[in-house]
Amino acid sequence: MVEALQREGMEILNDELVLISSVLLVLACGVSVSCLHMRRARRMRRQDEAYSLKVARLQYLASLIGLLTGAIVGGLAAYYLFINPQLAGAFAWIGRFSYVLIAWAAGGHLLSLAYINSHLRREERAWERKGGPGANTLGRRRMEKLAELQRQAANYSELKSRDEELVDELVGFLGDPLTHVRRDLARIPLYGYLGTVCGILLTAQELSQIDEATQTFKALSAMAEGLVLAFKTTLVGLLAYLPLRKIADYLVQRLARQEDAWVRERYRKL
Repeated sequence: MVEALQREGMEILNDELVLISSVLLVLACGVSVSCLHMRRARRMRRQDEAYSLKVARLQYLASLIGLLTGAIVGGLAAYYLFINPQLAGAFAWIGRFSYVLIAWAAGGHLLSLAYINSHLRREERAWERKGGPGANTLGRRRMEKLAELQRQAANYSELKSRDEELVDELVGFLGDPLTHVRRDLARIPLYGYLGTVCGILLTAQELSQIDEATQTFKALSAMAEGLVLAFKTTLVGLLAYLPLRKIADYLVQRLARQEDAWVRERYRKL
């Protein structure tokens, strides 16, 4: 009776330690990734200062996205280290790490897209005002530079050429990072495929070990876990990639409309 109570007490203590360790790991990862995202937000703000721009509450947005990303990473680590430490081979851990890569990449791309969207939304709202774009916008810089070019250009051809360079510069301020995001998004499914390959290798490994002396049900269970890892990582990678790609494509369309508005303004001013 005493031994049973001792075992029960040890199990309860062990469960409490697992819970505390998991919570601490999630919090540590969340805070760490949040700090990294805030440092990235500061770099974004330094780039904005070159154009006298400022995205309101960017640091809070970066902190929130970083906290969520870090919590996902920490939750995955806690789950596989403390709660469900199965499939202990090297291939299994590499496959599990693909989840971390997907979450990390998705969080970084989400911050970039949110940053670009904030700029575009401000430009669109400012451009719709009857009094023209206000301060702290690319539209204001475009209007000031256009007026300066009209005073300096000797003829229409020179004005058009120099103004097109100006529009390209302004579009590139948001277009270049957006292009990089769309290119780098293609890596997310590849991270999922990494887990897929590892899961298939685990399954093949179990198949190679089946013989007459093998415990069939145990081998089949390990094979099933490998297949689950393979298909889950692919699914998670695609589910992370597709929404972000759709958002990026939508932002490209909005940026193209803003570029058209800037070009039309030249003809309206002449």
